[in-house]
Amino acid sequence: MTMLFHTERLRLISENNSQKDAKYTIIGFPFDSTETNTPGQRFGPSAIRDKFLTLESGNMTTKIFDAGDIVPVHGNAGESIKKLTETIDDILRENPKTTPILLGGEHTATLGAINSIKKTQPNIQVISLDAHYDLKDDVQGEKISHATVMRKIAEQKIPVTILGARTGSEEEIRYAERINTSITKIDPKIPVYLSIDIDFFDPSVAPGVGDPQSGGFFKENFIQLLKDISRAKIIGADIVETNPMIENSITPHLAAECLLDILKAIDIQN
Repeated sequence: MTMLFHTERLRLISENNSQKDAKYTIIGFPFDSTETNTPGQRFGPSAIRDKFLTLESGNMTTKIFDAGDIVPVHGNAGESIKKLTETIDDILRENPKTTPILLGGEHTATLGAINSIKKTQPNIQVISLDAHYDLKDDVQGEKISHATVMRKIAEQKIPVTILGARTGSEEEIRYAERINTSITKIDPKIPVYLSIDIDFFDPSVAPGVGDPQSGGFFKENFIQLLKDISRAKIIGADIVETNPMIENSITPHLAAECLLDILKAIDIQN
């Protein structure tokens, strides 16, 4: 029986209390302690859930088990990520066929997910849709940060593709030469973990983010990319960096729509 020691189950997407047969398992990661600009992403999971419940999602909620939110150790990214990894370990042990979907919270959530999923799916690639590369080695001496997460994954010899990045330090731009930044070079034979940083979108449609960057993308761009990405099997995903403390209507609603789009894309695959 799944214990889920590290979660609290409040304001859930689904009333389904059986994780054993759930096609999808939702896990919230309400953590934002490494944010260096505007914090508030810890409130993202509940805001996305609230908006998801207003969508016409058909019978999708019957396929979901909502595991609730990780209880993070605020100020300690390493320990919070460890809790997330252990919880996903627990979920996949109980139901190896479920697809874990994370709601952030900051982008370090992706590292916690990969640390778990790679144990049973060592042949995996990560595709990140993000305005930023997140390829720094450290941020003010901290190795684990929302701005270092993709580098920490790439350093594990996991193929990383970053799409939509439009700003970065010289260090990140140099490091980006080692990874893929083209949709056409994604290998459809390798299962995908898909990470959506909501600041991938233009601030005009996603103003509620901690680190906005002009010149972003729109929903139609996302839908086309999702179709292309879905040529490979999606075995996990996250939607991160929604900050309802900045804006609590348009951005969480967009994140909820993206969540539904991802669930539908996986449904078609199976």
